[in-house]
Amino acid sequence: MTAQASSASATRSAKRQTAHGTTRGKRRLWSYWREYVSISPFFVLFALFGIIPLIYAIYLSLLKWDGLSNPIFVGGAQWVRLFTTPDVWQALGNTVLIFAFGQIPVILGALVGASLLSQPRLRFRSFYQTAFFLPQVTSLVAVAIVFQSIFSDKYGLMNDVLKAIGLPQQGWLSNSWEIKAVIALMIIWRGFGYFLIIFMAGMSSIDQSLFEAARVDGAGPRRIFTAITIPLLIPTIVFVALTGTIAGLQIFTEPQVLFSGSTSAGGPNNAGMTMMLLQYQYLGGVGSADISVQPDLGFASVIGWVIFILLVVIAVANNRLLRNSWREN
Repeated sequence: MTAQASSASATRSAKRQTAHGTTRGKRRLWSYWREYVSISPFFVLFALFGIIPLIYAIYLSLLKWDGLSNPIFVGGAQWVRLFTTPDVWQALGNTVLIFAFGQIPVILGALVGASLLSQPRLRFRSFYQTAFFLPQVTSLVAVAIVFQSIFSDKYGLMNDVLKAIGLPQQGWLSNSWEIKAVIALMIIWRGFGYFLIIFMAGMSSIDQSLFEAARVDGAGPRRIFTAITIPLLIPTIVFVALTGTIAGLQIFTEPQVLFSGSTSAGGPNNAGMTMMLLQYQYLGGVGSADISVQPDLGFASVIGWVIFILLVVIAVANNRLLRNSWREN
């Protein structure tokens, strides 16, 4: 009996302590109500402009709706339509090609340029940094208009130069491959300075004694760049690759302004049509002369989800690469 009474007493004591601890925990949480109120605007705004629109986008992808008439629930038909619409595959292919022609060269060029500008004896470094970064703060609409004038088929400066040196003129804004090249050049010209500054910031964090020791051992600039700079710069390279890929998959303003006066939103034969520009069309934007695009907010939402899923996959891959690079270094 004594043992049973002792056990029962211990049980009651444990329950009292648990109840007391729970009450104490509630009081402790309640005592921080001012702190919770002070940070609540962020979570309220994030829910209003982040979570709720995301949930609504999922619901919208199940509808067929032009934005004016009554929406029609079609379930997964919009997702099936995604795989049977040639415009989507053309826009995805154009986006990948423009990314390959634009973002990849500008990242590699910025890496080499940052290495050259990081030389200790280089003069006027600040001037070069400012000059290369200036296109990044220039209006993209103005840049597109300038490129439209330079690469115009009839009165463009580039064709005048080709004619002056005896070379045949090119259809920069009418040929499929040359359209992609012009858009890629816009991306390279605008993004070079941004990536250059990031790479230079990453290189400045590397211990300079490593470079000095390599020079004492007789290593040349190429050997130092491949054996020291690149391995220690992998986290920065991965970050730049991620941001560049995100920007590359969201190309919109360049082709949209470049072909604003054209009968086709993506240029002749939609050679400059990207995923973001195609989504803009289905949201009720500028139509295309080659295909009849009727506004459909549900299908536009599906296209947006495709872009979002691609970006999430790329972000996850970037996170793993970044973790592995930190472990190795």
